[in-house]
Amino acid sequence: MGQLNKIAQYLNQNIVGNVFDKLSIRYAFAEDRSIVKNIPDLVALPETTDDVRKLLRFSNQLANRGTRLPVVVRGNGHDKTGSATTNGMLISTRKLNKIQEIDVRSRLVRVQSGVTLGQLNSALSLYGLTLPVSADEHETIGGLISNCYSDDYASKYGGILNFVDRAEVALVNGDLLRTETVSHHALSRKKSGINLENEIYRTTDRLIAEYEAILNRPQNIIDSAGYHTIALVKNNKTFDLLPLLFSAQGTLGIITEVILRPAVLRSHTHFLMANFKTIRPAIDFMNFTKTLQPLMVNIYDNRILKTAVENGKKPQIFPHRFGAGFTVLVGFDDKPRLARKKIRSCLDFLPESVRVVAEDNDNTNDFAEFNNAITSFLNSAKGERAPIIDDSFIPPEHLTQFIADLEQLETILNAELPLFGSFTSSNYSVRPDLKLEQISGRQFALSFIQSYSRLVQEHAGSITGGGPEGCVKSLALKPPEKEMELFKEIKQVFDPNNILGSDIKTGAHNITTIRRLRASYNHTIITK
Repeated sequence: MGQLNKIAQYLNQNIVGNVFDKLSIRYAFAEDRSIVKNIPDLVALPETTDDVRKLLRFSNQLANRGTRLPVVVRGNGHDKTGSATTNGMLISTRKLNKIQEIDVRSRLVRVQSGVTLGQLNSALSLYGLTLPVSADEHETIGGLISNCYSDDYASKYGGILNFVDRAEVALVNGDLLRTETVSHHALSRKKSGINLENEIYRTTDRLIAEYEAILNRPQNIIDSAGYHTIALVKNNKTFDLLPLLFSAQGTLGIITEVILRPAVLRSHTHFLMANFKTIRPAIDFMNFTKTLQPLMVNIYDNRILKTAVENGKKPQIFPHRFGAGFTVLVGFDDKPRLARKKIRSCLDFLPESVRVVAEDNDNTNDFAEFNNAITSFLNSAKGERAPIIDDSFIPPEHLTQFIADLEQLETILNAELPLFGSFTSSNYSVRPDLKLEQISGRQFALSFIQSYSRLVQEHAGSITGGGPEGCVKSLALKPPEKEMELFKEIKQVFDPNNILGSDIKTGAHNITTIRRLRASYNHTIITK
């Protein structure tokens, strides 16, 4: 009996869920939606919070004895940066999928971290509530928190960060931390013990004071790399560790339960699509729509929609022929009368030369097909459009020149780089064709990451502005030395043995990531 089999057998005797060392199961968890592949030694499917605590405690005890069994946590594998893969023990929250309680009067809901967005919103809709986050319905609540992407609705509703009230977190030594908002007076009590939680409170409070200059940088700088959310932990009156969990990608602890404060369910979203020949009038229009407080304003290079048409997707709202240019999709979730009024304002703003289609009773299904068309582009038979470096922040005032420079980068790399993303959150993605089965294709991926990152930085943007780095974006990241010191100190107090996500975020190594680049991206349907 092999060592891994002995470990799996021991753990199975001590938890309710299951731990597997079978190769076929391990292989099924070797990939997320990134371009890396990493076959875990063990796959654990805990069914209770105590299961998670026991798994972490076991790994930490091994580390104390000099044996490493690194751990990553995985929801449904939607991460695009390689953070849901490991060569150690992968803990899946797939069976932590219960909606524990819905308190309609207080508008609170308590869920396990493996509950999906679709599952939650289906249940909440019965009570006239919703979690207004634009994401794949199969993404887990724990995953949404851990990655904290700036979604298409974030400019209006604030993203997942705005709806989490409290969280229960299994720490690396098996202790359980329940986040709460405490006064500065109560903070003294939180810092006055000898367990890991007390040490976390002490160290975090000290780091906030010690690195004040870094944490008080201008608010227009958006960055999800490292643990920048420590800046949100303390204000003039209260202290709450909860923000540190956002964008941490499971490297500080494993979220097991969450208390959310959902929003009131809004009306049907009314859409408008406008097609522009150049970027400047498109930006003028999007700036105008922002004054109307839309739910979303998305922009797509027309080549994306042209590819979708070639793949057989052609809603009637699409032009008969796509030329160069950009398509803008605007959505309003106000009450019907107000939404129609805002759409009329958009129509009045646009010149007659712009092709525009507003949603009505006859074309609702065509607008519903729009996202399917985008998915068709991402899964084009012409190439693999893996999310290499999605979710970059580009300041609005730089977008016109950024797109012009992106065209020059296309010439340099000899590759089409059509852009799409959210104008309201300034969060954009580019998905080039890839041939990952070829060495030249993997070399191109690395070249693109470096070149595109430089372009984003030249325009005062951030490749981690709309989502954290994992290990893939780390290939192009070089945080200032002082910032990295802060991040490493945060990681050290939560995870002294560097067990959780040891190869991502602060622990990412370029050589290791490059070795794990996968040779194919044909295993799954790619969504935004």
